[in-house]
Amino acid sequence: MSDTLAADAYSRRDLWLCLARAFGKPAGDAFRDVFAQHLADDLKAIAEETGLVAHEDIAALRRDAARLGNDLDLLRLYSKLFIAPPTPVVLNAGFYMDGGKSGQIEQELRAIYARHGVAKNADMRDFYDAVPLQLEFLSFLYGRAGDYAKAAQNMEARAYMAEAEAFIARYPVQWCTPFLRDLEKACADDGLNRAYEHLARILWLAVEQARAGAPIEALPAGAGLPQGSSRGLGDVTAQDLAEVAYRLEQAGLAWDHVAANEAWSDAVFTARRALGDTDAVRA
Repeated sequence: MSDTLAADAYSRRDLWLCLARAFGKPAGDAFRDVFAQHLADDLKAIAEETGLVAHEDIAALRRDAARLGNDLDLLRLYSKLFIAPPTPVVLNAGFYMDGGKSGQIEQELRAIYARHGVAKNADMRDFYDAVPLQLEFLSFLYGRAGDYAKAAQNMEARAYMAEAEAFIARYPVQWCTPFLRDLEKACADDGLNRAYEHLARILWLAVEQARAGAPIEALPAGAGLPQGSSRGLGDVTAQDLAEVAYRLEQAGLAWDHVAANEAWSDAVFTARRALGDTDAVRA
């Protein structure tokens, strides 16, 4: 089971990292070639691994990305959509959640990243609410889940999977629909290449897939679980729930839904709090 969970977590890590880099500003001589020739192949393979039903949008991405003839074509498209004023599509999620930059969402995300020791790249000047950075953070969480599962530490792996799902519910679920709508409108109004629109729809589908995951306390007995599900590791214990709640609390996210589980124990959770951070993966 640990090997299956690790493979699933690593596939989800690759999905979010792939999307994060795709929405980043095109840079380097080979970026257009990767974007136009290899991105759809990578997403197709990952979709098959994770069960993401996005075949039509991946095919459409492949078609439209191939129409971008060179690096300058891709950079011009990116600039028209995300950079050149009046910017039709905003890559700062705070605009969709707070109505602007430097609001509550920006501060929340800064704190969450700091708790995990995640920092922006030295050459990244954008805000902490930037869409690529949020997706990169999700990749980090799923990567940690995979590392723990690979080390046969399934409880810790489950905690990181739960934290990733909670992060998606708190942030991408809130901004991915208006973000997609803005891209659809911008491409339609200005007759632009729709590659980024297809990417946004794949992102939306990935968010919806994560959002559809059954809450941990509501999982019916004997329910059919997808291969590699973090909830397929046997009956949930008080220690499992305490670990999940602790990770969510450390990330500044709500964990009251975890405490609603019948297996919950205040004493076990208090003991887990006292233990503190045990983030290093043990061999």
